[in-house]
Amino acid sequence: MVKCIRERMCAIGALAASMAAPALADTPAPTAIEPPAAFRAVLDCRTLTDPTERLACYDAKVAALDNATKSNEIMVTDRARMQEARRGLFGFAAPIGKMLGIGSGGGDDADEIRQIDTTVTEVRSAKGGGWKLTFAEGGTWEQTDTKGFPMSPKVGRKARISRGALGSYFIAVDGMPAIKFRRVE
Repeated sequence: MVKCIRERMCAIGALAASMAAPALADTPAPTAIEPPAAFRAVLDCRTLTDPTERLACYDAKVAALDNATKSNEIMVTDRARMQEARRGLFGFAAPIGKMLGIGSGGGDDADEIRQIDTTVTEVRSAKGGGWKLTFAEGGTWEQTDTKGFPMSPKVGRKARISRGALGSYFIAVDGMPAIKFRRVE
């Protein structure tokens, strides 16, 4: 049953993408990433004028696209999952960032994460003083400046991680003044 649902979702996604592609073709994004060959092949079926040939093309290419997703050659996702991935990578300068529209200029500015509201799940002392904090999303951050929180951060407290200038990040716990941190895990 799961296989059937997955196949239908892939076919529906490919069909929706092929219907949306003409609008996208008129105004391509200057930094758009070229789609994978298996996906491009599905889109190319639109050029066939004979309905029987076009349907046969779609059937074959959608099957190939489905096989590519099953073998993890192609990953199909939606905007919500992309946001979840961006949130999980917030603070990292990872090569995958370009694919997720992080720092590439190709992403939708409305989707760019500038801050995260989260919860502290672990508090430790960092080497050389300062704090090492872990958050609900799983990220661990280490203090990079010499400032201190007025009160010690505690597990379960609310925190805000904000992007600063030139790749810096600041963390404020329970509304205390923000301190400069860097993501280490």
